[in-house]
Amino acid sequence: MEKTVKSRRKSRIDVYDSLKDAIQYLELMPGSIIHENELVEKLGVSRTPIREALIRLSSEYLVNIYPQRGTYVSTIDFHLAHEIAYMRHLLDTEVCLDLCRQHTRLQDAVEERMFFMQQAVKRCDVVGYIKNDNAFHNAIFAVAGHEMIWEIISNSRAHYNRMLTLDLQRPGVMEKSYQEHLDIVSAIESGDEKALTAILDRHHDHQDMQTREKEIRAMFPAYFENE
Repeated sequence: MEKTVKSRRKSRIDVYDSLKDAIQYLELMPGSIIHENELVEKLGVSRTPIREALIRLSSEYLVNIYPQRGTYVSTIDFHLAHEIAYMRHLLDTEVCLDLCRQHTRLQDAVEERMFFMQQAVKRCDVVGYIKNDNAFHNAIFAVAGHEMIWEIISNSRAHYNRMLTLDLQRPGVMEKSYQEHLDIVSAIESGDEKALTAILDRHHDHQDMQTREKEIRAMFPAYFENE
């Protein structure tokens, strides 16, 4: 009995995670209709966990449920993505500066993730890059003893990840991001707070979101909410 309950709970979590990943990494495109029958067949579950996941995703503004009309992937709210980016910038900067003041060695903690990020750049694998980017920052927060803070950031990043998935498709952006990760590690290990602050300002791009928005909207106009 207990095993059955755990299996059902895991199924619900897996369905939610699968749908959220499909939305945040643009397998399900902004504005597209969600067909429950297709999800039942694809995920191999009943309608109940799918509907529960969609209700949860609706509360996170990732899907829009219209009675009698259907369920749609929400278009990207750039203001919300900006707010999440700004929150992440504030927390990330404080954690990284604290490590910088201690000249913390990070190479061992992030080396594997940096390797996979480099491979993703070579393959132009945007989703692989983002996932390893997140794991890179997770490792830094873990070294600092703040894994719970990163979990909060990570759980709220879906809107930003959708925008980032589009942004990293622009020429040179992924390469620039990878170099900034190398520079972050170098600045922290050398204790260079000034350089680290400047790198993080560029890396998070929270001060230049309007320019990014115009460029990304021009490339993918149908994916965003109207201004």
